[in-house]
Amino acid sequence: MALNLESVESWVVKVPLLAEWASSPDFGEHGHGDSTSHRLIVRVRDRDGFEGWGENSVVQSPEERARAFSRLLHRDDAGLRLDMLPLWEPGGSYWLQPVPPSPYTPPLHNLQHRLRQPLRPILEAALSDLIARRAGVRLCELWGGPWRDSVSVDYWMGRVTPEDAARCVQRAIALGFRGVKLKTTLEDPNVARLEAIQSAGGKDFHVTVDPNGRFYRLEDALPQLRAMDAVGNMAILEDPFPRFHLEDFVALRSRIMARVAVHIDPPESLWNVVTSGAAGALNISHAPQGPGEWRRDAAVAQRANLAIWHGSNLDLGIGTALQLHLAASAPNCTLPGDQAGPWLREKTLIKQSFQVTEGRVKVPEGPGLGVDVDLDSLEDSCVGHWEIKS
Repeated sequence: MALNLESVESWVVKVPLLAEWASSPDFGEHGHGDSTSHRLIVRVRDRDGFEGWGENSVVQSPEERARAFSRLLHRDDAGLRLDMLPLWEPGGSYWLQPVPPSPYTPPLHNLQHRLRQPLRPILEAALSDLIARRAGVRLCELWGGPWRDSVSVDYWMGRVTPEDAARCVQRAIALGFRGVKLKTTLEDPNVARLEAIQSAGGKDFHVTVDPNGRFYRLEDALPQLRAMDAVGNMAILEDPFPRFHLEDFVALRSRIMARVAVHIDPPESLWNVVTSGAAGALNISHAPQGPGEWRRDAAVAQRANLAIWHGSNLDLGIGTALQLHLAASAPNCTLPGDQAGPWLREKTLIKQSFQVTEGRVKVPEGPGLGVDVDLDSLEDSCVGHWEIKS
């Protein structure tokens, strides 16, 4: 596929979370530090004036990013593959070293897919946006067409006191949400917090509880998990234990009513999670692997009759739009994601506003991502900028 790229441009931006809604001071900071406030934004342009945008976590140094962008522009071949972008420095990774003279050496093309370049997901997203804009179709149409016009999305809160949880739920309902994703640990007031959420949101306001593995082991957590389950609003329990203890996930699933979910990280863990019986649902994100592999993983989950949702990094609008298109493109992506970044950051980087209606957000219209980047907002938030031209 020849795109005749003219330039690759990137910005590192800093947009903090709204402190009053992110977490309670009692539990320290969550999302206020530099690591989660900084995001990488990329724009690719072709010689016909079409452009595409991507957003992800900040990866690699500015120098490494500049070299990768340059290799993308100054390639020798006339085309490229989105899942095999020429970003590695020749000789800079094991599969580009000279193949030793051995009858046991696998063919080079069988090795190349196994090592991901950290910039590939954001560049694949931006190039997909460009391709869709050139074709005059939405991204979800580029991927076969949408299964739904709107995507189920929940609000988000960090570790909060029961009182702050009730306050956050009131805001969530006022915005149009019907559920929330909640970060926690075993030591937190989990039962009181769920009860406060139920009092503020009613019996139909659901909760996805995500301890990020901080419920430790089944024997540590089972009494509290049963008490939490008895409250009645914990719809999903994601990653209660470290993911190397899948046997604890399996044992827990028959002991509580909430659906037990596993966040697929790293992507290579998908097959083991699916075949182990550890999951009643999956959280799959494109951030570590790119849109193409996300859709392949979603298809694997579909074959295993597992519903999924697309995870988020509380993005700045560009990433949110991409996730909505991906979620619409997979038949089994029916569970609520947590694309709440536009309501939890100090601002977004796009001109459009997402609207929540009965817990769902409409997939953007228009070619590509279907959103326009606010260049003034982008420049105001910028803490680093680079551009490479062909």
